[in-house]
Amino acid sequence: MAARKSESRIPTGFQASDLGQAVVAADGRCALVSFITSPLVIDRQNIYALFVMDPALAAAAHTFEWKFVETEGAAETDVTQEGQISYRPQTVGGLNVTVRILDIGGTEASKVTLDQEILPLNKELETRIWSKQSEPGPLVGNTDVARELVNDHNPYYQGVAPKAAEEGDAFRQLVFGLVNNGALNCALLERERQINKVAASLNGDDYDFPNLIGSGIGVCGIRLPLLAMTLPESAGSNTFVKWTELPERAVERSLAVSRLLQACADLAQPVRIDLFNLLRFPKSNIAQCGRLVELLRDRFFPGTPFQDIITGMSGTRANWIVKNFREGPLQRGAS
Repeated sequence: MAARKSESRIPTGFQASDLGQAVVAADGRCALVSFITSPLVIDRQNIYALFVMDPALAAAAHTFEWKFVETEGAAETDVTQEGQISYRPQTVGGLNVTVRILDIGGTEASKVTLDQEILPLNKELETRIWSKQSEPGPLVGNTDVARELVNDHNPYYQGVAPKAAEEGDAFRQLVFGLVNNGALNCALLERERQINKVAASLNGDDYDFPNLIGSGIGVCGIRLPLLAMTLPESAGSNTFVKWTELPERAVERSLAVSRLLQACADLAQPVRIDLFNLLRFPKSNIAQCGRLVELLRDRFFPGTPFQDIITGMSGTRANWIVKNFREGPLQRGAS
């Protein structure tokens, strides 16, 4: 079988490294992307995706041979029909990941290798968990989410910053709140199942696509229509879907949302693939979360620093941004 459509292209205007830790083949025909950036953490699942951008190579691909070699222990080899695999590192040290694209006769058509580091679980977090301290916040309330955010995604949400630099940490706090809430509202395995369903829809031209994108995608739970309404087709151009403010009342919003979902389904397939991949990977998902937070601030409260967004008016403005991120954009002042 040929390489999947969902791994046929890097989103336009982005690089493989915008999606996760990445290495591009010397000939530029394919790229390996790791959901989690090195260092990985022992016994935590990571996902790898191989993008095959060259049409001839994609057509020749029949199977994908993955080889994982840790500093200690035996090498692990697996063969998949799709350009994606999950792996749990078992020992502290180094990890070498090699994926070979094999044609129908078993001959190597291309190969990519990625080196990573493996560390123990975050010691500070484990101490807090096991000491059973009654501290408020995500690091106590849900240990699975706490371990995911601290061990897997910490460099992603720590690295976000608004385009217009501001003093203080208010912007990052707001973004982290959305990352944390997204992970709490949809468990990791459920997120993976949804992503796999959307990928299957794109690869099979299954027009259940509108229903599959009705809820948020990825670690932050970003709705694909909101991304499509805010991401420009090219520098300075119109967005893929027209900005549409929805009625705030749910009973009135339903029809408008259905139309919006269908507008996304009617986009050209390459565009749908690009939007999906920006939400599929934690790094790009969190980066888009930060971009959307700043965009919503600029839409509804232009010129207001994020510190005032969070602290002023009893947090009303921050709540409005979060509500629009989750449900909107909404008609301001609607009742």
